Amino acid sequence: MALATLPPFFGENLTLDLLARLESRGWAHAPGALDAGLVGELRAECVAMAAAGALKTARIGRGEALAKDTGFRKTQIAWLDGSTPAQRAFLDGAEALRLQINRALYAGLFEFEAHFAAYPEGGFYKRHLDAFTAPVKGSTPAAVLGRRAERSRIVSLVAYLDDAWTPGDGGELAVWEHVPLDADGRPDLDRLDGVPPAAILEPRAGSLVLMMSEQIPHEVRPAFAPRHAIAGWWRVNASLGGIVDPGR
Repeated sequence: MALATLPPFFGENLTLDLLARLESRGWAHAPGALDAGLVGELRAECVAMAAAGALKTARIGRGEALAKDTGFRKTQIAWLDGSTPAQRAFLDGAEALRLQINRALYAGLFEFEAHFAAYPEGGFYKRHLDAFTAPVKGSTPAAVLGRRAERSRIVSLVAYLDDAWTPGDGGELAVWEHVPLDADGRPDLDRLDGVPPAAILEPRAGSLVLMMSEQIPHEVRPAFAPRHAIAGWWRVNASLGGIVDPGR
């Protein structure tokens, strides 16, 4: 059954099955899910911002630990602030999807943040998790959705913007379906060295990827041509003393 209540942000291929796959295996891919006209407007914005020098080198970590590491990640970003009609349409669509995820999966998602991501020729992002807290040992996607401890990003979104992408352009998204843990129950992604990914997803315009932020290791493979996307995350309300998400 299609998500008929969603605005034109979405094309016809986004269905409740997408959310069922997110819940059961921790990630889901919907080729051609996004409205082509909106994708074109967002791509034009991202390209123009890159040409104007308005994008900033992406950093890794959070809070005081934020740092640039060009050996781990080579991309430039600009946060979406809803200042253009295209950005507002995208954020409205993400809000509608948040409500749908909450209804379907009882996820309790609270807020959304997103940025443009421009990968130059040679750009990449090594294997990582989007969340900054360790998963509970042995947890499943459903268990992650049910926890309400202090956490940051819960569900991740990637929207691809390049309509002229070809396989020789690189920049594919590789995803793994489990997080190896060390003896203390902490993620040890080095144990995935040599383990084939569960899927390698082509960054074709209009494609949408959803992932459980704490559960799905993924990487952006080296790009051989400029590549443009939007990356976003939904959070739960990790409030403390009346301050919403104090670690943000």
